[in-house]
Amino acid sequence: MQPRQSTVLWVPAVLILILLGAAPAGLCSGGNRLYAPCVVCHQPNAWGSPDGTIPSLAGQQTRYLERQLALFRSGARVDTAMQVVTAHPRFGNQEDIVALALYLSGLNANPNPVRGPGKHLDTGAELYARICAACHGAAGQGEAANRVPRIAGQHFPYLRQQIEAAAGLHKEIAPPEMTAALRGMSPEERDALADYISRLGTP
Repeated sequence: MQPRQSTVLWVPAVLILILLGAAPAGLCSGGNRLYAPCVVCHQPNAWGSPDGTIPSLAGQQTRYLERQLALFRSGARVDTAMQVVTAHPRFGNQEDIVALALYLSGLNANPNPVRGPGKHLDTGAELYARICAACHGAAGQGEAANRVPRIAGQHFPYLRQQIEAAAGLHKEIAPPEMTAALRGMSPEERDALADYISRLGTP
């Protein structure tokens, strides 16, 4: 869900508006129907984009998803397509937000995310154990009660974007101890960490 600055963002935004307008209100009670406008970017199985720049949402922690939808709707997190979606009246209904989050969390996680080059994975494992495991869990599964996201098996390109955003203090929701640790890493260490995380929980 990292901000994307491409000049072609208006294309998915227009498609999303069409999908939102096309679905009758009576068909929006289930999470699967609420997910319809998200398919444009996150794909039908919610495994993210094939190039790995748009995140997988399948199997994500429910309360984390609820929180992110609220942040996009409020403008605390900025992304053109996500703000088009969350600005729709149906996402002003907390019951619908919960239904969508429950639907996504119940989907099977992507078994084959986009991975990095596979170099220095020992370094990635060491960094993960020291910096990430206490909050995200040893297996990267996240923590439901504290809205800590599942990061295991997330796409390498997206993880790399998120690490840069947090290191650059562009993510106000990231804890300060996390941003401080990421700022102290070299680009090679950030690559190794993202690569290691992308392989957690996958065959």
